[in-house]
Amino acid sequence: MCFGGGGDYGAQARADEEARKARIAAGMSAINSTFKQFNPDFYARRENAVKETLMPQLNDQFDKTKEQLQYNLARSGLTDSSVRSANEGEMRRQMAMNEATIAGQATDAANQARREVEQNRAELIGQLNATSDSTQAAQNALSRAAIASNQPSISPLGMMFQNTTGLLGAASQAGAYDRNAPGLKAFGFPRSSIGVGKERTVS
Repeated sequence: MCFGGGGDYGAQARADEEARKARIAAGMSAINSTFKQFNPDFYARRENAVKETLMPQLNDQFDKTKEQLQYNLARSGLTDSSVRSANEGEMRRQMAMNEATIAGQATDAANQARREVEQNRAELIGQLNATSDSTQAAQNALSRAAIASNQPSISPLGMMFQNTTGLLGAASQAGAYDRNAPGLKAFGFPRSSIGVGKERTVS
């Protein structure tokens, strides 16, 4: 039995499939082009941003705590004593631990950004394969990339030098929370002479 108008439905289906594949290829090209900005340099910048934000805060806490510790030692007549050595050794130990903590937070931030970027990319590819809409894929890629490229807020540090010893405990409390604590100013030394934000070790 013959049917009139006999179009080649197989040929049409093949043509439609080829057109669909071409749209998907165009969409993939748009996604890849938009997401190529998320390269190793991008994740290195994300990691460095955490360090550049938090390390000055840590150094500032260290300097203020050290200054207040020196004041407490002098006020107690313990400038040349084992108490001083113990407290300063504890400060150095905590500084090293805090630097490692910040380095870990920086690495975590970069890894989190990488996971989010890859998740966004995978979702875009899934949507493209389902719809074969290359135009929408390109628009969605631009939108998601813009969001992913924004630097998230970085929470400020809490008090990083713990109250593990009596004098250091008082010093860390004053150094972290009381900017008017007397410190070495009580002995005639201006705060600017302490090297705030630069000094990393206790001499």
